[in-house]
Amino acid sequence: MTRGILITLLLSGLVCACLGAGKKYKLYLVTFHLEAEKTDNPKMVTPVKLGSDHRQYFFDKIPSFTDHDIRWFYPFSADDGVSYGAAFKFKDHSTTELKAITLTNQGKLLGLRCSDAPLQAVLIDRPISDGVVVVWNGLQQKHLQEFRKRFPHVDDLAPPSGPTFSLPGRE
Repeated sequence: MTRGILITLLLSGLVCACLGAGKKYKLYLVTFHLEAEKTDNPKMVTPVKLGSDHRQYFFDKIPSFTDHDIRWFYPFSADDGVSYGAAFKFKDHSTTELKAITLTNQGKLLGLRCSDAPLQAVLIDRPISDGVVVVWNGLQQKHLQEFRKRFPHVDDLAPPSGPTFSLPGRE
């Protein structure tokens, strides 16, 4: 009797393992992470050095937003003349969540992790109610090509005679 139960349990475990092995690993192209505290659980945060002085920051390992939250993107040349930036418009449900997160976390950073690019961060200085997060620099041409495959470009969504998206301070 005990041997039969053991065999049944082993076979059940093997079946579960085989079913789990067939699942596709979710690899996100873009993830957004909220700044965390140094005192947070070390298993839940990632240390990142940012800026020219390489100051130590900590970001949540679990993203606040991912590819699934992005409605469209708008690429542009960065002011540094070397890299690119991009504006990301979030979907409606994520816009509401973004507004809440930015309302309660002013003064913190929101980090963007994009494939193999170094983490880019923007300061949360006000609630973001329009659902648009702008990363001003640090992206390469290959990242824009990856975005193009995954997200619609804003110009592809606007009617030919309709309004186009423009960045604040770049009109």
